[in-house]
Amino acid sequence: MVRRSILIQDDEVTKDTGFVLICSGYLVEQGQVLLVHHNRFGKWVPPGGHIEPGETFAETAVREFKEETGLLVEALSAQPVIHPPDDNATPEPVPFYVDTEREGFRVPAIVQFFYVRRVGDDQLQAQLEEVHDTRWFTLADLDDLPTFEQVRSLARFALRNYPIVSERA
Repeated sequence: MVRRSILIQDDEVTKDTGFVLICSGYLVEQGQVLLVHHNRFGKWVPPGGHIEPGETFAETAVREFKEETGLLVEALSAQPVIHPPDDNATPEPVPFYVDTEREGFRVPAIVQFFYVRRVGDDQLQAQLEEVHDTRWFTLADLDDLPTFEQVRSLARFALRNYPIVSERA
């Protein structure tokens, strides 16, 4: 397993934060949530992965979603824009949930979870290097799904609280 670190550079000092940063997306359509069967975990999880240099958190969720599912999406903010974009500040989408995860990681991972919405007519296609399969799940399907309890909780929450009300379960 590759060890990834996030470094903070402040003046002449560089420090390892002791965490990796990961972003994932939950897409809900017609009362179903899209999950991927991850090769390394052997479980169903939302599409996502490690942040890359120069990316925002939302950009990471969008890129990883495209890589793992073939679908182009945009991140939806879990809160309204408070200040409009100007020459100095550009609002970024806010995740609907953030946690620190340990299972399956050498270094704890701070994970941000975004709602995402499809923005194209791309066809669903699993990236077999990272995921075995992609599949849509209903609320009832989640009960016996081989996944982490946290994924089960977040998928249920996303199905019930997705920002596009007409897509909810």
